[in-house]
Amino acid sequence: MAIAAELLAAYTATDFVVFDGAEQWALHVGAASPRVDALLDRHDATCATIVTAFNPRSQVLAPEANTARHRTLVQVLKERGLTFLLGEGRDPSGQWTAETECVVFGISLADGLEIARRFEQNAVVFIERGKAPRLEFPEE
Repeated sequence: MAIAAELLAAYTATDFVVFDGAEQWALHVGAASPRVDALLDRHDATCATIVTAFNPRSQVLAPEANTARHRTLVQVLKERGLTFLLGEGRDPSGQWTAETECVVFGISLADGLEIARRFEQNAVVFIERGKAPRLEFPEE
């Protein structure tokens, strides 16, 4: 699936905020960070995937529908025994409403993309220790 340039730019510009205990901080696509590596270390992981269930295929849904989809995502992650933190994808320009997301630790890229397909997402953010977070796109 080809992603429109405008949508790709929006994904790349997003502040991926991690709710990390009492702190909130953002990671960014293309920007490696010791803070990201420390987060992975604290969760005994070499990688993580950020995924949301909100707004499938970037089609804005009602808040109640997005909340129900998020609850289902959380249930799937718990059933699989995966460790995750909550977060939020925020548009720094304020044009898009923030999307609740999960930062899932120790999940392979293939499994993260499978979850993205299940929830009809255009992309996930894949994080590897020592590397910049990057967008990855599920195949149809």
